[in-house]
Amino acid sequence: MEFDILVFEKIKDLITNNKTFTITTHINPDGDAIGSTLALYGILKQLGKDVKVVIPNNCPDYLHWIEGFESIIIFDKMKQQALDFFNKTDVFFCLDYNNLSRIEIMGEAIKSIQKTHILIDHHPNPECFADVAISKTESSSTAELVYHTIIGCGYQQYITKEIAEALHTGIITDTGGLSHNSSRPQLYYVVADLLTKGVDKSFINDKLFNVFSFSRMQLLGTILKDNFVYIPEYKTGYMFITLENQKKFDFQLGDTEGFVNYPLSVKDIQFCALFTEYEKNMTKISFRSKGKFPANQFSAKFFNGGGHLNAAGGRINLNLLDSIAIFEKGLASFKELLLIN
Repeated sequence: MEFDILVFEKIKDLITNNKTFTITTHINPDGDAIGSTLALYGILKQLGKDVKVVIPNNCPDYLHWIEGFESIIIFDKMKQQALDFFNKTDVFFCLDYNNLSRIEIMGEAIKSIQKTHILIDHHPNPECFADVAISKTESSSTAELVYHTIIGCGYQQYITKEIAEALHTGIITDTGGLSHNSSRPQLYYVVADLLTKGVDKSFINDKLFNVFSFSRMQLLGTILKDNFVYIPEYKTGYMFITLENQKKFDFQLGDTEGFVNYPLSVKDIQFCALFTEYEKNMTKISFRSKGKFPANQFSAKFFNGGGHLNAAGGRINLNLLDSIAIFEKGLASFKELLLIN
């Protein structure tokens, strides 16, 4: 993964010559979103900058331990406070998303403010809204790119144990514990360097992966037993979560983390999806695939979504049954790709 040193110089100039910064990330922020934003927040605070992280909505409880989380502005709960800070911001950092629609109403507010935007992201097909961009689809995570940005700008001496923990969290969560999108040797040099800062990987794994409730495990059992459909002629499987399931098992934000990966453990399944039902005829879908099957293309074509080759997401304003029907019908147009993997 190669970087243009001139981009790092531009970012460093913008940091040096400006005072107030807003760091943003996508809706329903995950470990990479929170880890990368709080790591950058920690660097800018040490540089004496006036900086806030603003996220569209809250994230799962198991990410609240990361240093700096208590300072985050949650837009849908603290809208006026966020808008006031936006209006005095000199530079916006846009992390782990590459299209303003990914932050929904918050994106409209940012777009209306004519300030400098710096994009750091690893998703394909970026929208051209940023003044300076680091966009690397081959990167494991945005946290990895933030690490390289910190080093490239000459700020490595500011990487504390807490900042290293945030970066490690982003990398680990976006790679499923280094199980996918993690084959480049360069990534392991990054992880090794973070460990030298005092990161306790066992502590972080425990915080991220051993925090779920008993009701969440019961939900998973029900989904695997009753709501798992296998379509062998397309080497595909899907699972679904109804509103009734959510109510019965006291569904909480973040409870479905990792659910979508279960069908891929079936020997012949190459592509899978997890459908989650919402009120007002809206369904959210997560996709995973093996090999070269383009989960992102399927998501974009049928569910207004996108993402990576093997990990994507989308949503559609239809009820659960109609959404599943579109999915099953859409498989026919991807049959050749499904069967060659």
